[in-house]
Amino acid sequence: MPKTFIDLFAGIGGFHWALKDLKYKCLLAVEKDVAAQKIYARNFPEKKRKGQHNLNRLVGDIRSITRENPEEESTELTPLELKERLKMGYKIIKGDVGVICGGFPCQPFSKSGEQKGDKDATRGTLFHDILLLTEALEPDYLFLENVRNLAGKNHKHTLATIVKRIKGLKYDIEDNPITLSPHKLPGKDGSPQVRDRVFILARRNGVQAGASPKEVTKHVELVKKCAEPKWDAGSILGARTPPKYVLKKSEKSWLRIWEEFLKLTHGIELPGHPIWSDVFGNPPVITEEMPEWERNFLKGNHQLYLKLTKDSKRREALNKWLTKLRKEKKDSEGKSVRIIPTSRRKFEWQANRAFQVGEKRTLKKLLIQFRPSGIRVKPATHYPALVAMTQTTVVGPLVGLNKQRKHYRYITPKEAAKLQGMDKIKFDRQTDALSYKQLGNAVNVKVIKYLAKLLMDGVPAATP
Repeated sequence: MPKTFIDLFAGIGGFHWALKDLKYKCLLAVEKDVAAQKIYARNFPEKKRKGQHNLNRLVGDIRSITRENPEEESTELTPLELKERLKMGYKIIKGDVGVICGGFPCQPFSKSGEQKGDKDATRGTLFHDILLLTEALEPDYLFLENVRNLAGKNHKHTLATIVKRIKGLKYDIEDNPITLSPHKLPGKDGSPQVRDRVFILARRNGVQAGASPKEVTKHVELVKKCAEPKWDAGSILGARTPPKYVLKKSEKSWLRIWEEFLKLTHGIELPGHPIWSDVFGNPPVITEEMPEWERNFLKGNHQLYLKLTKDSKRREALNKWLTKLRKEKKDSEGKSVRIIPTSRRKFEWQANRAFQVGEKRTLKKLLIQFRPSGIRVKPATHYPALVAMTQTTVVGPLVGLNKQRKHYRYITPKEAAKLQGMDKIKFDRQTDALSYKQLGNAVNVKVIKYLAKLLMDGVPAATP
């Protein structure tokens, strides 16, 4: 099998990093986002020439390959025409490509098109273009990544169509794809991030090298049943914190308020449901129009308030705390508004297992997220999934073994890159917000490398 690959919907190069580590050579990369192209070319300089992107190797639009006119669906190339274009324009022919890979966009397929034939069911989607290239080049393996929801009940038709079309090209593929997160993989194979994704593996019929998708799936399921690795969120942190990643004054004040709450509730188990401080006090008004989850939250918070105020001293302390939390100021129109925003008066405690019974609870040992739904706190084991947003996880000053950190701070883009297995990535001179977004959209290099080794090199004889 040729140790080569085509990197579709390449982003900032997650598949490339993984396969390069396994000594595979990239023949062609496709990525439409200009900012991501720049990062890709910077990190894989063989993909650019004289300061410009080498259009023979880094292409902006997959449909500039599969169509005569990228904007016109009716100009889709025939299989023979596509083979000729790949040969003449990119010097790639059938037999040259070992793997076609990519984190493809999930688009709904046409049910009416399915009645006309399998190809019509996917026509118009970018997955259809993957199939066109697969049919033309017949790689030994197909390796695709997507969001966890693709394997959910709302996307049964989409997933079934994907599997059916790949089988139609004479590939061995499991009906149910692999779902895997890097925090489930031990040691150097994984990383401390919860990031469940769907992985679609296929091997061309007749290929004997490596392992079948069924064998890989069976092995991964055994690994997932093993005891979860013990991760330390501090392991990815740099020795020093650049000042711009330290929390703002207002953000620090929010955490001080909730640190006080932990002190005055010492010895009382906090509930798993979100704590809505605005409900504390008078019984909440519950109406029939409210969804059940909201009614339950209101009732649960009122019960929590009653529990916390049974003791007179605690009741007095809690009411003083509420006065601070609900402090007001005048806005530009002279109206009274609360200084602390609504979402920061909500608290999602998910850290019971981070402390022993009777141990003093503190936010300083936890991971924190400022979410629209409230301030969420979790044990400092593994990080929540990176997402394509500028807001990243906040780390408490007592997370990890580094004694030099004195402040709550955000993880940096380089630290976020470590979570994605891109330790060596170089970012252009771009905003942190863009780097976080690109990393949130990226595939996890360690998971890709782990699955690629199983698929292309074979499953180890010893069970995990």
